[in-house]
Amino acid sequence: MSLPISNPIVLFVDDEPLIRKYFERTFGRELNVRTANDYTEARAALARYGDRVAVLITDQRMPGGDGVLLLSEAKEEYPHVVRLLTTAYTDIDQAIAAVNQGEIWRYITKPWHIGKLRADLAAAMDLYHTRAYELALLAERRRGMLMVASHMAHEMRTPLKAIQSAALGIEKYLPTLLEGYAWAMQHGADLEPVTERHRQVLKKSTGSVNRVVNRANAVIDLLLANAGAYRINPALFEPCAISHCVTVALEDFPFTDSERSVTRWTSGPDFHFNGTVNLMVLVLHNLLRNALRAVAAAGSGEVCIWTTTRENRNVLHIKDTGTGIAPEQLPRIFDDFASFSNDQSSAGIGLGFCRKVMTSFGGQIHCRSKLNQYTQFDLWLPIAYDRQDQAMIHGGT
Repeated sequence: MSLPISNPIVLFVDDEPLIRKYFERTFGRELNVRTANDYTEARAALARYGDRVAVLITDQRMPGGDGVLLLSEAKEEYPHVVRLLTTAYTDIDQAIAAVNQGEIWRYITKPWHIGKLRADLAAAMDLYHTRAYELALLAERRRGMLMVASHMAHEMRTPLKAIQSAALGIEKYLPTLLEGYAWAMQHGADLEPVTERHRQVLKKSTGSVNRVVNRANAVIDLLLANAGAYRINPALFEPCAISHCVTVALEDFPFTDSERSVTRWTSGPDFHFNGTVNLMVLVLHNLLRNALRAVAAAGSGEVCIWTTTRENRNVLHIKDTGTGIAPEQLPRIFDDFASFSNDQSSAGIGLGFCRKVMTSFGGQIHCRSKLNQYTQFDLWLPIAYDRQDQAMIHGGT
């Protein structure tokens, strides 16, 4: 969104006409008030006004959906909106839970104390302006990074394409060259000997070059994805086997010898999810880089990858026994551009992208960690259905 707009909207939701009228009469002169009478009308108002809504204040009990549900959805779709809940004393426990879970900023009990409510609304407007300014700075930072990333990608892909083309040429003509060499040696030509081992190395060299090029392109894709250039298109999703995704990710990841030796893939129950292999590989490469960095910083440890299945979801786990993440940093690791001073806990910009991908798959990503002990990421994925016949695809079948 842009910098804070002038005269932003306070959207008030209540199914009682007299309460809506009272709120508008009380605050309408000092604030740009819009009202809605239920969940459905509030959703329509949010869709209509979008970035113009600064504060959303709603009653808890109303037809079509409760207030916490509305505020929870607004949190995901309109993160700049400051969310308040008005509730009776009988619903205090639910309101407190909503505050603790981050669904709402503050709750206000009924009956209202107008002076306190006015102060709460003023504080909410101040918070909105702070958030809007931060989001504008974030968008500007993302645009700048995207420009740099796009330039780097172009400069890197051109020589990589040339290298790959050369490898394809070698692959095409190498058998003929080796046959000519063998014929020449049989007829007494004075040539530098090429041992059988060297011939085998030559035959495998083009495959090695292609793998290196593919890995480099995967790193470029990851850079562009993290910068926001990658647009996720759910129309391209199809059932993917998690075991295949992990196998591809491990084959394409640029391990050093020491990194490969501490990485364990325990092939548990296989399962399918609706998504794309490329996106899942990008997620796994992000998580592998973070895990291996933590192990290296700790000086010892390992990275373990395994799967589990449950009644209504499947889970891919990635755990490292490295340095862990500090408790005060843990709640922020999925924020865009979250940065940490210590390399062992640096989540970089990749984890925000990982969350976007998992959400697009209909899943979630969670992190558990203890400082100086371990970090574990759990990728929750819903059971996949085939689009043609809507038949459930069970693990591995």
